[in-house]
Amino acid sequence: MVKIKVHRALNQIGGCITEIWTETSRVFIDMGQNLPGNCSASESKDKTSFGSAERSLQSTIVNAEPTLPEEDDEMVKNLFVQNKKEHEAVFYTHGHEDHIGLFMYVPDDVPQYMSDGTREIILTKYELIAESHKKSLKKADIELTKEYYEEIINEDKRLIDKLKNFKTWERPAKRQKPQAIHIGDISITPFYCNHSIFDASMFLIEADGKRIWHTGDFRNHGFSGNLFAMLKAYATNIDTLIIEGTMLNQDKVNITEEEVSDKMAHVMKAFKYVFVLCSATDIDRLAAVQRACEFSEKNLYVCSEFMLKTMAIFTRRMGQKRKLFHFEPTLYRGKTASATLKKDGFVMALGASAYHKAKQLRDSLDPSETLLIYSNWDGYYKIPEQVEHNKSYKAFRDLFPNVVDIHTSGHADRATLKQVIEIINPKEVIGIHKDKDATIKSLYLSKNTYSHN
Repeated sequence: MVKIKVHRALNQIGGCITEIWTETSRVFIDMGQNLPGNCSASESKDKTSFGSAERSLQSTIVNAEPTLPEEDDEMVKNLFVQNKKEHEAVFYTHGHEDHIGLFMYVPDDVPQYMSDGTREIILTKYELIAESHKKSLKKADIELTKEYYEEIINEDKRLIDKLKNFKTWERPAKRQKPQAIHIGDISITPFYCNHSIFDASMFLIEADGKRIWHTGDFRNHGFSGNLFAMLKAYATNIDTLIIEGTMLNQDKVNITEEEVSDKMAHVMKAFKYVFVLCSATDIDRLAAVQRACEFSEKNLYVCSEFMLKTMAIFTRRMGQKRKLFHFEPTLYRGKTASATLKKDGFVMALGASAYHKAKQLRDSLDPSETLLIYSNWDGYYKIPEQVEHNKSYKAFRDLFPNVVDIHTSGHADRATLKQVIEIINPKEVIGIHKDKDATIKSLYLSKNTYSHN
């Protein structure tokens, strides 16, 4: 008998943890950190057996509670003490913190899997953080400060070593079926999907004659991937579909990344100095920015080593196949605008951590000719809990007299969610990664598809 337990993310966005097991084996899909402001209050547990009495697939739903890091550590330890199986592993759909943020608590004897592209991006981030801490240690002139950074550096090394021990899979060639990974009597096959971070995956999980499809986070409006064709080919005869529902409560239709790029190109032509606040790990958004630079005849700059390195990774992995993903930015190392920058203008792609560099550069420019394109989720500057936790996003906007929001979601809109469910046509649907008052049933599915939440 195959069983499913949604530990977190049934009634909240983020903090994803789903357990699937048989008598001898089990896998966890994602081990995510809670997002600020997205935790639901504790509710009673609801245990439901889906379908007819003859079916052996059961799903247990556990509602999430707000948690602290110490509680997460204890929770993960408890997860691996309880329901222990001979064969165990953790699989990650992609590299966002609300899906991988608790990887450091997983016992060392439990193998962890992610795509090789995801691991390279995450390793790059942690290695740059470690370098920063080492520089801080060299500058420390007080013994207590030195001890503080020495402890952090030791923890950095532990996390980097743990990441290096992750098992990985490579994205197969076009039209080639990916290879299954076997954990005891459970088979997991990863399929590439488009999301707002590089190398995201969906999973086909097979065991005891049952087929489960886990979407992770996904969308159908990026530059790459053919979602519906992939689902029609591989997401067949599915017993249970576990699907994200981030946008279930939103009626808006997502614009495409191409439309994002076109809008950016239009405003880039109107301003001489353009800053674009965006994610360093979102290959599609960076491609949209670079494409807009070409249309507006502006040079693309970056001011962080991390964004420079991620662009190099994307170019090596994807740029050989598509010019769209071949990045050639210039690294800006100065504090104020040079004579060349002032004369020629620029587009500067940067992340929220580059606030101080952006402020120094902005102060040397004519405000009337300077624009910030905000290309992130607007909740970071609109929702009080998010503002408190991510102050730099709102602070960035406050730096500039001229600001325009140009963004599209990394998640599927309602029409796409409905189409995915109709294509897969599973016996049952479990909605996760959604607001607590959102329901899959609001998509008005056919009566032949039983949906829970």
